[in-house]
Amino acid sequence: MEGKRRGLSFIFALAGGEGGKLGAGMLLAVLCSVLSLVPYLIVYRILLLIIQSKLTYERMTVWACIGITTAILQAVLMSLAGICSHAAAFNIMHNIRVKVLKHMSGFRLGFFQEHAPRQIKTTLFDDVERLEQFLAHSTLELAQAIVVPLMMFLFMLRLHWGMALVMLIPMILGIAVPMLLMGSYPNMSEELAEDTEKLNASANEFITAMPVIKMYHLTAEKFEQYRNALSLYTSCWKKMCVSSCTPLSITLVLLDSAILFTLPFGGWLYLKGSLPAASYLTVHSPHHVLFCFIPESAHDCDAVHGVGQRP
Repeated sequence: MEGKRRGLSFIFALAGGEGGKLGAGMLLAVLCSVLSLVPYLIVYRILLLIIQSKLTYERMTVWACIGITTAILQAVLMSLAGICSHAAAFNIMHNIRVKVLKHMSGFRLGFFQEHAPRQIKTTLFDDVERLEQFLAHSTLELAQAIVVPLMMFLFMLRLHWGMALVMLIPMILGIAVPMLLMGSYPNMSEELAEDTEKLNASANEFITAMPVIKMYHLTAEKFEQYRNALSLYTSCWKKMCVSSCTPLSITLVLLDSAILFTLPFGGWLYLKGSLPAASYLTVHSPHHVLFCFIPESAHDCDAVHGVGQRP
């Protein structure tokens, strides 16, 4: 079963002894994301004091100090989280390359004659390099993408359960639309990885044959293998852009349009007397926090979708 792992499960399986650092970085990122909700709580409390005509200089100073302290602590925790995740990422990449080289040392010589040097370099360096962005940055964003929306949803449930449920409408639509319209995108990512490998291999052969090409006054377009590989690579990128442009645009619009749902519904509840004014004003501020991590995390997860699939 170990050999059949791919994508995220395969990457986390490669972490090995560095899982502790990754876990520490994700935990610190979660604590940092929890602290990011404090400013919205401060705004809510200040609005409540203004509406109740109880706002004083002393109370304002206390909440301002809380906000400044929270911002400083948040920056420190995020820096420590980045240090942990980057240290783990570079150690994991080093261990992977060492394991690959040890594995390749047992190959027969015919393997290196059948595969271009650039093709081997792509597997050893480029494919492994793709993990760095995910391990160093996206693991933190994934942890925040899970915790921040959940904490924000609980915060809005505390304000008003009906408004919290209305806020889920754009999230459901924003997730459902790309899932329905981008079903073939993961296969395109795998195709792009294969085309990149072919392009690197043909580029290496083109450079090696440069003296002969200059002798006969040829250009890159006359080198058929390179031209075909470049054509496949370009066409794959075009297909990916066409396939993802419209769904992602719709998703971003939906995720940013929560106010179109909360404004009329909240106004109706306010006029009925079911929603306090402070809650009605506060619920419009943090709606973007509920969804801001979703598109970026989905892109990062797709970037490593094909890792571990090719032999």
